[in-house]
Amino acid sequence: MGEELQEYLANESIEELADLVEVVYAILDHKKVSSQEFEVTREQKVKERGAFKKKLLLKEVIDN
Repeated sequence: MGEELQEYLANESIEELADLVEVVYAILDHKKVSSQEFEVTREQKVKERGAFKKKLLLKEVIDN
């Protein structure tokens, strides 16, 4: 995944992004997690924590 990420960061091509997704699918298959289960989990996280559409980066969490 790191190699594919570096390739994507180097040229930001859609083909390299597709390779990253293929790596995720291969990991899901290896862990015997269905794409449907993964999607439900992803959607649940988006509802609870939001998505990355605003491109905000959390730099620190302070727990009092």
